[in-house]
Amino acid sequence: MSAEARPLVAVGWSMIVAGGCVAAINSATPFAHGSWVAAYLVLVGGVAQVGLASGRPPSSPRLSRAELALWNGGNAGVVAGVLAGLPGLVSLGSLALLIGLLGFALDARRASPHRRGLKLLLDAGVVALASSVVVGSALAGAPPGSWI
Repeated sequence: MSAEARPLVAVGWSMIVAGGCVAAINSATPFAHGSWVAAYLVLVGGVAQVGLASGRPPSSPRLSRAELALWNGGNAGVVAGVLAGLPGLVSLGSLALLIGLLGFALDARRASPHRRGLKLLLDAGVVALASSVVVGSALAGAPPGSWI
């Protein structure tokens, strides 16, 4: 794993732990969207981030910092927007996630030609996650998903 990927992976694992903590809290004291927040933190904030960061080729430190900020800022915006009932904040978070995914897609383009399988896997992950962002925003009643 490249040095540039380590912060993304560390934050991803932290999100997985945070999701587990939210699940435990929601089990003891249920709150609105508690199960969704727990699942979102684990799957989108954690597993997706760890997967995208672990599988990519070495990146520039600047692009890695941008990916870290966009992915995690976007996740924070989506979660806060859902909890507060603010579709505009969900939209801003979704936009940040989509731009962050563009960074991961650019990383995949730089993979060695000998690692064609890695490129295809990263591309598939980016497409699946981008589709999930749009579907998730539709479920939250926020653009860009509400436009479809």
